[in-house]
Amino acid sequence: MADYEWLDEHHLREAFCLTFVRDPDEEAVLRRFGVDPTSLRSLTGLAGIGELPFDHLVLAGRLDGWVFVLEENGFEGSRTEVLRAVSAGTEAVSVYTNVNGNQRFAHAVRSLLRTGFDPGSPVRRWGEAPDALVPLMRQVGLPDTGDAGWSSGGLEAALRLADLVTGVHLAADRLTGPLTTGRLVPLLSDPPALPSWMLRDDHELLTAITSARPELLRRVVAAEARRRADEAGITVEPVVAQALAEVDRGETRRVPDDSALGLLLRELACQADVAGTSLALPTQRGRLTDAQRQQAFLRHAAGLAVLAALCPDPVRAAYQVLGWVTPARDPARVARRARLLSALRG
Repeated sequence: MADYEWLDEHHLREAFCLTFVRDPDEEAVLRRFGVDPTSLRSLTGLAGIGELPFDHLVLAGRLDGWVFVLEENGFEGSRTEVLRAVSAGTEAVSVYTNVNGNQRFAHAVRSLLRTGFDPGSPVRRWGEAPDALVPLMRQVGLPDTGDAGWSSGGLEAALRLADLVTGVHLAADRLTGPLTTGRLVPLLSDPPALPSWMLRDDHELLTAITSARPELLRRVVAAEARRRADEAGITVEPVVAQALAEVDRGETRRVPDDSALGLLLRELACQADVAGTSLALPTQRGRLTDAQRQQAFLRHAAGLAVLAALCPDPVRAAYQVLGWVTPARDPARVARRARLLSALRG
């Protein structure tokens, strides 16, 4: 990857996400990306980045009519929700990889994903126009038909493809110039369109969810969302109490990322992420107690349940709110699953 050898120099090669957005204003792009606008600050190159007081940050800069957003060990630019936001009225391209070998290329235009694929297996594509980039894919050596097996050179080709689609290239010397950074507060996640693999394996519960009458399913989801919010202690928040009252009345709505409820739920997600990092990294272990970590996870999960309960599609809401009981191994989860099954059967 000669053109992107600087990824190795900055220890980014194994886990990064690089996103390009056709827009001249990096601060506007970062706000749509999910960065707290009050945290935005300027940098001159990467020096001193380790001194920033952010748990999660991104770097951005202008590049010939585009803005690039670079994440170290991040994946926000690969998310459908983020691509939808940053490509509104314009277009965006992202390339992502992580230490587990998961990779993704995405091209979004006017909030719609046009083409997406795994660079290691590019013959399987999805999106509104999955074959739109085939001529350019051929130029960079990405196979568009035939064997869908793993390709070790897929990531390098995907970066070259991003260059062709955008007409710009992020060279090493650009990272020594002016950059903008800030604290990332991830955008809200869409309720799952499909059941998790664990829920798919629980045929009894999955069938009960998909067979239940919509009004019954909404009541069960509403009751479970309230129970989990009460257990986590987030019903004391006025915006959560208001949302649960709407859910109890059978009302649904979209929750904007910048609304009071959206900002609260995004902050809960940040706290859970910090808790996960403190658990995974020995150097961070003393940052939180086990009780504080558990509370952060509980509050985040409850927030996701409240968000999903407002979804107009009761089945998608149920996937998020009810699916947590699988696999049912510990006694409390087994008992909760039994009660949910009974409620779903009326």
